[in-house]
Order: sequence, then C-alpha cells, then structure tokens
Amino acid sequence: MDLGVFALHTVLFPGQGLEVTVFEDRYKHLLEDVLPEDPFAVVAIRRGQEVGGAYEPHVVGVRVLPEDYDLNDDATFRLEVRAIERIRLVRKLRDEPYAQWEVKRWPEEGAAGPEDVDRAVAAWKRFLDASELEAEAELPEDPALLSYSLAAVVPGMLLEHQALLEAPGPAERLGMLARAFR
Repeated sequence: MDLGVFALHTVLFPGQGLEVTVFEDRYKHLLEDVLPEDPFAVVAIRRGQEVGGAYEPHVVGVRVLPEDYDLNDDATFRLEVRAIERIRLVRKLRDEPYAQWEVKRWPEEGAAGPEDVDRAVAAWKRFLDASELEAEAELPEDPALLSYSLAAVVPGMLLEHQALLEAPGPAERLGMLARAFR
C-alpha cells in the first residue's frame, strides 16, 4: 500500500493515540489528502529535523487513522490519531508536496507465553512502586497489546522506544520491557 508519511521525533505504538498541532505546509497537504478518515504513516526520525528540511526516517513505524481534527484560526490543524498497526517503509515514491512511501504491514511474529507476561508485569509493578507512580489504566490481556501499552510508558529515549517497536514479536518485546523496568 502507498501512504503519506508524517515524521516526528517520537515513536508511536499500535493502540496508542497522539495529538499534534500541524503547521508545516507538507503535513497540511498530507492532511488535506487524507482527512477525514484515510490512513497515513507515522515514523520516527532517524536523522534530520522535525520541522523543515530533509530527514531520514526509521523504516518501521505505524499506520494511523485520524480520530479528530480541527482547523485552528491561525491555519494550523489540531489532529488526533490512533495507531492501528506496525508498518515497514519499503520504497520512497515521492517527496513533494509530502513524502509518500510504499509500505507493507509488519505483523507480530510468534506468541508470548504466560511467563513472558508475568515477568514484564511484575517488573512494571516494581517500577511503579519504586517510582511512586500510579497506573493510569488497566493493562490489556492480549500479550501483543500489553507489550505496546507498556512500551508506551517505559522510560527511555527515542532509540530505546524504536527498538521496542521493531522487536519481532510480543515475547521479545515483553523481555525487553522486563529488563527496562528493572
């Protein structure tokens, strides 16, 4: 499939939502083409600037769907999206007026066992106790969704979050999370 690409200095995980203010012309053009309901891709920037100029994207990102948007008085957009699945960038099709890539869905490999889930959840709970934080919501039961929910809250920087997104499947991701929460 061919998707317009929105590049940010952040990693978005399937199931996660994001609200952004869109002011750059390239992304305004993208939104004019996809709103109100067509999907597009969100990828993290490997090198380059988020605003203006060229950038090199990470090849693994997410396909997102718009959930809500408004055109502000200053001609910017307030946009809310929800990530629905992982994708891999295959080939750049164009740069103007916004980047468009051929992408492929990147499904999860393998399954996580109960011991993978238990280890990650126990480490997460110890982390919460030690940091005196409170969980904001109940954890999903599905191991893949659980791994993405925990990945979205694990402390770290872009490269650590990107590595979690790129993990082949939930078992590997939950193992990485158990180590990260320690």
